[in-house]
Amino acid sequence: MSQKSTPTSAATAHEKPRALIKAGRGNLGGTCALMVLSEIAIEAGRPLVLADGDVRNPGISLFKALYDKHGLPRPESEESGELKRWYTDAFSEALLRKASLAVDIGGGDRTLEEWASEDSLVDAADAMGLPITGLFMCGPQPGDIDYLLKLWSSGLFKPTRGVIVLNEWTVPAGHKPDTVFRPIYLDSRLTGTPDMDVAFLRIPKLTCMAEVISSGLSFHDAAAGKAGLSGKPLDPMRRWQVGHWLEKIQTNIVAEGIDSWLP
Repeated sequence: MSQKSTPTSAATAHEKPRALIKAGRGNLGGTCALMVLSEIAIEAGRPLVLADGDVRNPGISLFKALYDKHGLPRPESEESGELKRWYTDAFSEALLRKASLAVDIGGGDRTLEEWASEDSLVDAADAMGLPITGLFMCGPQPGDIDYLLKLWSSGLFKPTRGVIVLNEWTVPAGHKPDTVFRPIYLDSRLTGTPDMDVAFLRIPKLTCMAEVISSGLSFHDAAAGKAGLSGKPLDPMRRWQVGHWLEKIQTNIVAEGIDSWLP
Protein backbone atom coordinates (compact mmCIF):
# COMPACT_ATOMS: atom_id res chain seq x y z
CA MET A 1 0.00 0.00 0.00
CA SER A 2 1.26 3.48 -0.76
CA GLN A 3 2.29 5.40 2.32
CA LYS A 4 -0.50 7.46 3.83
CA SER A 5 -0.26 10.77 5.60
CA THR A 6 0.45 10.65 9.32
CA PRO A 7 -2.87 10.65 11.23
CA THR A 8 -3.64 14.02 12.75
CA SER A 9 -6.08 15.39 15.25
CA ALA A 10 -9.64 16.05 14.07
CA ALA A 11 -9.10 19.80 14.28
CA THR A 12 -5.94 19.75 12.15
CA ALA A 13 -7.23 17.18 9.67
CA HIS A 14 -10.09 19.32 8.46
CA GLU A 15 -8.53 22.79 8.35
CA LYS A 16 -8.82 22.85 4.55
CA PRO A 17 -11.74 21.88 2.31
CA ARG A 18 -11.56 18.71 0.23
CA ALA A 19 -13.32 17.46 -2.86
CA LEU A 20 -14.55 13.86 -2.65
CA ILE A 21 -15.47 12.38 -6.02
CA LYS A 22 -17.03 8.95 -6.39
CA ALA A 23 -15.93 6.77 -9.30
CA GLY A 24 -16.04 3.10 -10.25
CA ARG A 25 -18.58 0.62 -11.52
CA GLY A 26 -22.19 0.95 -10.45
CA ASN A 27 -24.19 -1.12 -7.96
CA LEU A 28 -21.35 -1.30 -5.44
CA GLY A 29 -22.89 0.84 -2.70
CA GLY A 30 -21.05 3.99 -3.76
CA THR A 31 -23.87 6.45 -3.20
CA CYS A 32 -24.38 5.17 0.34
CA ALA A 33 -20.64 5.42 1.08
CA LEU A 34 -20.42 8.95 -0.30
CA MET A 35 -23.49 10.04 1.63
CA VAL A 36 -22.42 8.69 5.00
CA LEU A 37 -18.97 10.27 4.67
CA SER A 38 -20.63 13.55 3.72
CA GLU A 39 -23.03 13.30 6.61
CA ILE A 40 -20.20 12.73 9.08
CA ALA A 41 -18.64 16.00 7.91
CA ILE A 42 -21.93 17.92 8.09
CA GLU A 43 -22.73 16.51 11.52
CA ALA A 44 -19.33 17.74 12.72
CA GLY A 45 -20.19 21.26 11.54
CA ARG A 46 -17.87 21.37 8.54
CA PRO A 47 -19.20 23.22 5.46
CA LEU A 48 -19.94 20.88 2.58
CA VAL A 49 -21.63 21.16 -0.82
CA LEU A 50 -23.40 18.04 -2.13
CA ALA A 51 -23.60 17.53 -5.88
CA ASP A 52 -25.63 14.77 -7.56
CA GLY A 53 -24.67 14.53 -11.22
CA ASP A 54 -26.90 11.64 -12.28
CA VAL A 55 -29.65 12.94 -14.53
CA ARG A 56 -31.65 9.71 -14.86
CA ASN A 57 -31.31 8.02 -11.49
CA PRO A 58 -30.96 10.17 -8.37
CA GLY A 59 -27.97 9.32 -6.21
CA ILE A 60 -27.17 11.25 -3.05
CA SER A 61 -30.12 13.54 -3.74
CA LEU A 62 -32.29 10.63 -2.57
CA PHE A 63 -31.17 11.53 0.95
CA LYS A 64 -33.41 14.57 1.00
CA ALA A 65 -32.99 15.45 4.67
CA LEU A 66 -29.50 16.78 3.94
CA TYR A 67 -29.51 17.27 0.18
CA ASP A 68 -32.30 19.83 0.32
CA LYS A 69 -30.12 21.91 2.67
CA HIS A 70 -26.67 21.34 1.23
CA GLY A 71 -27.19 20.12 -2.34
CA LEU A 72 -26.93 21.75 -5.75
CA PRO A 73 -29.57 21.34 -8.49
CA ARG A 74 -28.89 18.28 -10.62
CA PRO A 75 -27.84 18.71 -14.28
CA GLU A 76 -30.64 19.48 -16.71
CA SER A 77 -29.51 16.96 -19.33
CA GLU A 78 -26.96 14.26 -20.11
CA GLU A 79 -25.47 16.27 -22.95
CA SER A 80 -21.69 16.36 -22.54
CA GLY A 81 -21.42 20.14 -22.60
CA GLU A 82 -24.13 20.51 -19.95
CA LEU A 83 -22.46 17.98 -17.65
CA LYS A 84 -19.05 19.62 -18.01
CA ARG A 85 -20.60 23.00 -17.20
CA TRP A 86 -22.30 21.45 -14.18
CA TYR A 87 -19.03 19.97 -12.87
CA THR A 88 -17.33 23.36 -13.26
CA ASP A 89 -20.18 25.13 -11.47
CA ALA A 90 -20.07 22.61 -8.59
CA PHE A 91 -16.38 23.23 -7.97
CA SER A 92 -16.83 26.99 -8.30
CA GLU A 93 -19.69 27.00 -5.78
CA ALA A 94 -17.65 25.06 -3.23
CA LEU A 95 -14.69 27.41 -3.68
CA LEU A 96 -16.90 30.48 -3.28
CA ARG A 97 -18.38 29.05 -0.09
CA LYS A 98 -14.94 27.90 1.13
CA ALA A 99 -16.56 24.51 1.61
CA SER A 100 -15.71 20.92 0.81
CA LEU A 101 -17.45 19.20 -2.10
CA ALA A 102 -18.92 15.71 -2.46
CA VAL A 103 -19.73 14.67 -6.03
CA ASP A 104 -21.85 11.67 -7.00
CA ILE A 105 -21.26 11.41 -10.72
CA GLY A 106 -23.72 8.58 -11.27
CA GLY A 107 -23.83 7.66 -14.92
CA GLY A 108 -21.56 10.52 -15.92
CA ASP A 109 -18.26 8.71 -15.44
CA ARG A 110 -17.11 9.12 -19.02
CA THR A 111 -17.96 12.82 -19.11
CA LEU A 112 -16.13 13.36 -15.82
CA GLU A 113 -13.05 11.65 -17.24
CA GLU A 114 -13.13 13.81 -20.38
CA TRP A 115 -13.67 17.00 -18.39
CA ALA A 116 -11.00 16.11 -15.83
CA SER A 117 -8.50 15.46 -18.60
CA GLU A 118 -9.36 18.49 -20.73
CA ASP A 119 -9.27 20.98 -17.87
CA SER A 120 -6.51 19.33 -15.79
CA LEU A 121 -9.00 18.94 -12.94
CA VAL A 122 -6.64 17.46 -10.36
CA ASP A 123 -3.99 20.15 -10.84
CA ALA A 124 -6.58 22.92 -10.95
CA ALA A 125 -8.32 21.74 -7.78
CA ASP A 126 -5.00 21.54 -5.92
CA ALA A 127 -4.02 25.02 -7.08
CA MET A 128 -7.40 26.48 -6.06
CA GLY A 129 -7.30 24.98 -2.58
CA LEU A 130 -9.80 22.16 -3.08
CA PRO A 131 -7.64 19.03 -3.41
CA ILE A 132 -9.39 15.92 -4.66
CA THR A 133 -9.72 12.54 -3.01
CA GLY A 134 -11.08 9.84 -5.28
CA LEU A 135 -13.66 7.54 -3.72
CA PHE A 136 -13.19 4.40 -5.79
CA MET A 137 -15.76 1.66 -5.46
CA CYS A 138 -14.53 -1.92 -5.64
CA GLY A 139 -16.42 -5.18 -5.20
CA PRO A 140 -15.52 -8.87 -5.35
CA GLN A 141 -15.88 -9.23 -9.12
CA PRO A 142 -12.65 -9.18 -11.21
CA GLY A 143 -14.17 -6.52 -13.46
CA ASP A 144 -14.36 -4.13 -10.52
CA ILE A 145 -10.58 -4.06 -10.16
CA ASP A 146 -10.04 -3.99 -13.91
CA TYR A 147 -12.23 -0.91 -14.19
CA LEU A 148 -10.14 1.01 -11.65
CA LEU A 149 -6.81 -0.07 -13.15
CA LYS A 150 -7.95 1.02 -16.60
CA LEU A 151 -9.19 4.36 -15.26
CA TRP A 152 -5.92 5.10 -13.47
CA SER A 153 -3.66 3.91 -16.30
CA SER A 154 -5.51 6.16 -18.73
CA GLY A 155 -4.61 9.18 -16.60
CA LEU A 156 -8.07 10.63 -17.17
CA PHE A 157 -8.95 10.69 -13.49
CA LYS A 158 -6.14 9.86 -11.11
CA PRO A 159 -5.96 12.12 -8.05
CA THR A 160 -2.99 11.99 -5.69
CA ARG A 161 -5.14 10.29 -3.04
CA GLY A 162 -7.57 7.47 -3.53
CA VAL A 163 -9.80 5.65 -1.07
CA ILE A 164 -10.86 2.21 -2.27
CA VAL A 165 -14.23 1.51 -0.70
CA LEU A 166 -15.16 -2.07 0.09
CA ASN A 167 -18.85 -2.12 0.90
CA GLU A 168 -19.92 -5.31 2.67
CA TRP A 169 -23.30 -4.97 0.99
CA THR A 170 -21.62 -6.36 -2.16
CA VAL A 171 -20.58 -9.62 -0.47
CA PRO A 172 -22.71 -12.57 -1.66
CA ALA A 173 -24.96 -14.17 0.93
CA GLY A 174 -23.25 -16.95 2.86
CA HIS A 175 -19.74 -15.55 2.33
CA LYS A 176 -17.53 -13.82 4.88
CA PRO A 177 -16.45 -10.25 4.01
CA ASP A 178 -12.91 -10.83 5.30
CA THR A 179 -12.48 -13.79 2.97
CA VAL A 180 -14.03 -12.07 -0.02
CA PHE A 181 -12.06 -8.83 0.36
CA ARG A 182 -8.68 -10.35 1.26
CA PRO A 183 -7.50 -10.73 -2.39
CA ILE A 184 -8.34 -7.07 -3.00
CA TYR A 185 -6.26 -5.92 -0.02
CA LEU A 186 -3.35 -8.01 -1.27
CA ASP A 187 -3.54 -6.99 -4.94
CA SER A 188 -0.28 -5.13 -5.56
CA ARG A 189 -1.75 -3.49 -8.65
CA LEU A 190 -4.00 -1.51 -6.33
CA THR A 191 -1.69 -0.98 -3.37
CA GLY A 192 1.33 -0.08 -5.50
CA THR A 193 -0.33 2.41 -7.80
CA PRO A 194 2.30 4.94 -8.95
CA ASP A 195 1.81 8.60 -8.04
CA MET A 196 -1.27 7.95 -5.89
CA ASP A 197 -1.52 7.26 -2.18
CA VAL A 198 -4.07 4.48 -1.69
CA ALA A 199 -6.08 3.44 1.36
CA PHE A 200 -8.95 1.02 1.90
CA LEU A 201 -12.16 1.82 3.74
CA ARG A 202 -14.59 -0.89 4.79
CA ILE A 203 -18.26 0.05 4.94
CA PRO A 204 -20.25 -2.46 7.05
CA LYS A 205 -23.59 -3.71 5.83
CA LEU A 206 -26.60 -1.90 7.29
CA THR A 207 -29.51 -4.31 7.22
CA CYS A 208 -32.11 -1.57 7.76
CA MET A 209 -30.80 0.73 5.01
CA ALA A 210 -34.11 0.64 3.12
CA GLU A 211 -36.03 1.70 6.21
CA VAL A 212 -33.68 4.63 6.83
CA ILE A 213 -34.02 5.88 3.26
CA SER A 214 -37.83 5.54 3.27
CA SER A 215 -38.01 7.38 6.60
CA GLY A 216 -36.56 10.52 5.00
CA LEU A 217 -34.17 10.88 7.92
CA SER A 218 -30.43 11.35 7.90
CA PHE A 219 -28.46 8.46 9.41
CA HIS A 220 -27.64 10.48 12.52
CA ASP A 221 -31.24 11.59 13.01
CA ALA A 222 -32.44 8.03 12.54
CA ALA A 223 -29.99 6.82 15.19
CA ALA A 224 -31.07 9.63 17.53
CA GLY A 225 -34.71 8.51 17.37
CA LYS A 226 -36.13 11.48 15.53
CA ALA A 227 -39.48 11.12 13.77
CA GLY A 228 -39.44 10.39 10.05
CA LEU A 229 -41.92 11.06 7.27
CA SER A 230 -44.42 8.72 8.87
CA GLY A 231 -44.37 10.78 12.05
CA LYS A 232 -42.66 7.95 13.92
CA PRO A 233 -39.00 7.16 14.66
CA LEU A 234 -37.35 3.90 13.77
CA ASP A 235 -37.86 1.17 16.37
CA PRO A 236 -35.19 0.84 19.10
CA MET A 237 -33.38 -2.08 17.48
CA ARG A 238 -33.00 -0.33 14.13
CA ARG A 239 -31.92 2.89 15.84
CA TRP A 240 -29.15 0.93 17.55
CA GLN A 241 -28.15 -0.70 14.25
CA VAL A 242 -27.74 2.67 12.55
CA GLY A 243 -25.80 4.17 15.45
CA HIS A 244 -23.49 1.16 15.65
CA TRP A 245 -22.96 1.27 11.88
CA LEU A 246 -21.93 4.94 12.04
CA GLU A 247 -19.52 4.23 14.88
CA LYS A 248 -17.85 1.39 12.97
CA ILE A 249 -17.35 3.56 9.88
CA GLN A 250 -15.75 6.33 11.91
CA THR A 251 -13.54 3.77 13.66
CA ASN A 252 -12.43 2.45 10.25
CA ILE A 253 -11.62 5.98 9.05
CA VAL A 254 -9.40 6.59 12.07
CA ALA A 255 -7.76 3.17 11.77
CA GLU A 256 -6.80 3.90 8.15
CA GLY A 257 -5.48 7.36 9.08
CA ILE A 258 -7.44 9.06 6.29
CA ASP A 259 -9.22 11.77 8.29
CA SER A 260 -7.33 14.48 6.41
CA TRP A 261 -8.27 12.98 3.04
CA LEU A 262 -12.00 13.46 3.63
CA PRO A 263 -14.25 16.53 3.86
